[in-house]
Amino acid sequence: MTTFATIDPAAGTYALHTSEADARRASAPLTATQEADLEALTGSQAVALFAATAAPLGIDPVKRFASKGAAARRIWQHLAALSATTAPADVDAAIRSATVRKVTDNHPKKAPRKSRGINLAPKAEVKACRAGTKQAVLVDLLSRPTGATMNELIDALGNWKPITVKSGMTWDMNAVKGYGIRTEFLTGFEAFRECHLDDCGTFGTALDRAGVTSQHPDDHSDHHALLALAHEHGYDQGERIAVYHLVLPVGMDAPLPHTVSAKAKAEAGQ
Repeated sequence: MTTFATIDPAAGTYALHTSEADARRASAPLTATQEADLEALTGSQAVALFAATAAPLGIDPVKRFASKGAAARRIWQHLAALSATTAPADVDAAIRSATVRKVTDNHPKKAPRKSRGINLAPKAEVKACRAGTKQAVLVDLLSRPTGATMNELIDALGNWKPITVKSGMTWDMNAVKGYGIRTEFLTGFEAFRECHLDDCGTFGTALDRAGVTSQHPDDHSDHHALLALAHEHGYDQGERIAVYHLVLPVGMDAPLPHTVSAKAKAEAGQ
C-alpha cells in the first residue's frame, strides 16, 4: 500500500492521506511520500515522531537513533503499517465539511462499509525467514491450507495487539520478505469446518448454548443437523470472520525454507 503522510516536526505529529494530492493540499511543514523524505528530521524530531507513530502499534519509544537513515527507515515502517490498518485522517476541515451531508429521516445513515481485509500481491522474489523468529511463525501459520485467524496469530506471536499483527503481515511479510497476503471471510460455520475452533463467532456460542462441545468437525457426522441446531440457539450467519493466507509468487509452490544461523548450527552440532 502506498503511504502519503504530512508531518509537523516541531510538534512531533503526523497525518495520513489517501493520495499525494491530498497530502500536498494539507500544506504541512513536511510531506513524506517515501522513506528518504524523513531524513530531513533532526535527531530530537525523529525520536518524537517515532514515539507518536509507535504508540498506536504497541511499540516502545526509543531515546536515539544510530543515524538519520535508521530513523527514517523505522519511522517509515510505522507509517506504512498505520496506512494499511487505519483510515487516513482528513486534515482539511473545509473540504470535509463541504462533502458531509447531514443525516436526517429523509437521508438515513448508510451501513458501514465491510472491511476487505489485507490483500497484497507478492513481489517478484521472496526472502527466507530466520528459523525461530516471529517472521518464521507468521509464514508457517499463514501458509497452512486453512490459513490463520487473528486470534490464532495473536496466540502464536505472544499476545501481540491486532494492529501489530497486521503490521507484521503488511510490512514484514509483504514489504520485507516479498510474500503476498490474501484475506478470506468465512461464516462461523465455515470457520468451524476449517478447524478454526476458537473463532466461530456466534456459531460457537450457539453450540455452547445447545450443550454441544466444540470439537473437530470430523467428530460431527451430520453437519447440516449441527448447523440447524446452531440456528435454533442464536447463530448469526451474517458474521464474517477474517482468515489470512500467504500468497506465493508465480512459480513457487511452497514458502522458502527458514534459514538457520551459524550459531544455532554450532549449538546443534551440525
